[in-house]
Amino acid sequence: MQNNNTRALRAALIYIAATALIIIGVQPIFIGLLAERLALSLSQQGWVLSSEMAGTLLGSLLLPALGRRFGGRGLYLYAALAAGLLNAASALLDDYALLLACRCACGVAAGLLYAGAINALGRLPGQDRSYGLSLLLQTAVFALFAASLPLLAEAVGNRPASASIGLWFALIALASLAIPRRLRLDLPAPASGDGTGSALIGRFALLGMLFLQLAIYCIWGFVDQLARECGIAAVDVGWAFGLGVLGGLPGAALPSLLGARVSRGPMIGLGSALVLLSIVLLGGYANDAGRLSGALLLMNFGWVLALTYYMSSIATNDPRGNLTPWVSVVQSGAAALAPAFIAVLLQGAGRQSIFLSAGAAVVTGFALKCLAGVVQRRPAMRRGLEP
Repeated sequence: MQNNNTRALRAALIYIAATALIIIGVQPIFIGLLAERLALSLSQQGWVLSSEMAGTLLGSLLLPALGRRFGGRGLYLYAALAAGLLNAASALLDDYALLLACRCACGVAAGLLYAGAINALGRLPGQDRSYGLSLLLQTAVFALFAASLPLLAEAVGNRPASASIGLWFALIALASLAIPRRLRLDLPAPASGDGTGSALIGRFALLGMLFLQLAIYCIWGFVDQLARECGIAAVDVGWAFGLGVLGGLPGAALPSLLGARVSRGPMIGLGSALVLLSIVLLGGYANDAGRLSGALLLMNFGWVLALTYYMSSIATNDPRGNLTPWVSVVQSGAAALAPAFIAVLLQGAGRQSIFLSAGAAVVTGFALKCLAGVVQRRPAMRRGLEP
């Protein structure tokens, strides 16, 4: 990168990456506030969620074009101000169609911020620590705001509580002042430790991350309904969900502390194994609040651990700089596609199909990561056998 590689720049990007998708951390609560105010049906609630995630995906896809034109402080500042104003506006809207358009626009602005921060962090050295710290902060912010939003709604009312999401984007606007006026986002990331970043490994890591995200989002949006079918009270589900999110803290802390001193493959394998174990527990054993909380704790620990090392593997094996921009696209795309896939699947299959699909996706993702190493070593083995 051709800008100052300072701690202030890294800290600003980490904060933006951690908070740009704040809506994901409070989605159930936020949708509940909207449903209470506008009397939305379940179908309408789903369309609100889908419109915002579609906007996030669109924002991620727009980043390369906008990054080349603006590519610095202005991009982050204007996107943050737009997101803040749009979030405040959505709290005032009573028309359903206008609300859908407004939330979609919020998603576009948030997608630009998240994709820009993730891509820029991938251009800086030490991607393991940067991504680990961003996910560590994200987990803490999600847990804090999810616990505070219902209390805020009770204290000040529905509309001010909904509008408070915009305050996070006001803080992002302040953080963007630490970003240079020009920030190149199209340069390749620094190569891995041995100086031989491999695009092949990066592509396989991107595919592996896609399947990990699909596995998570096959279940994430259905946790509440599945738990209630097991007879767990709504209050207990909320408590278990809030506690389970905290599992992401150690999952993000390990990469932040260890950095690239450990091999990424085994850490991805460990995280994937924990996610698979949590899927098994959710599928047949999480029939009370304590077990549900434990399963979600394992899931978040493994998810964040594997996701961090997937992301850093992509960034450090991206010699041409064309893979890292797809990280945010893949993440938001998986969040939009997986629930729709499960909704269609449930029309002809039972609830166990959710867990089978999620488990198969986790295994497929890690298998792709392992396959990358095998394919990468094969040419070297051939050369070694040649006389």
